[in-house]
Amino acid sequence: MRLSDLPAVAYQNVSNMENFTYILPVVIVLSAMVLAFINRLPSSAVAFVGMILSWAFGWGLFTSGTLWFWGVAMLIATGINYLAYLPPLPSLRRYIVGGTLTGSVLGVLAGSMASLIIGAAIGAVLGFIAFRRTPTGRINAPASVTLSIFADIALPAAVTFCISIITLAQLPLFNSL
Repeated sequence: MRLSDLPAVAYQNVSNMENFTYILPVVIVLSAMVLAFINRLPSSAVAFVGMILSWAFGWGLFTSGTLWFWGVAMLIATGINYLAYLPPLPSLRRYIVGGTLTGSVLGVLAGSMASLIIGAAIGAVLGFIAFRRTPTGRINAPASVTLSIFADIALPAAVTFCISIITLAQLPLFNSL
């Protein structure tokens, strides 16, 4: 290697490191979205780690209030994950989490954080209603138990998808649109 090649090599290493700072939080956030479909895994905590990394690497422009809000929401959702009643059917989780993901994506298209959160909630309710209309969707339990099962699945999923979508929306790809 010649002395004149050093600046080009140094620039190339900086470029690779910059790519790493974009790729790592994105991979973590996308894995959190997959973990939301699996029972008893702290997907909201994984999504929050991705949010913190994007902020630490400098491309996630979050206020301290946003980080505190989603940090507290993540702690509540993680607590619910571990203290919640185990849902009776794995297909129930797929319907509610799938509805929450769909509602979150449709809510973010409206352009505000409130519409993202409301879209996630409406999607979770519609996913639960869709499950109840299937042949295996009959839950023979009191309404309070049914509501508890719904909340135990829907709240952590909504927190996970909201954190994930807010983090992914900070990518320079989406900021330039």
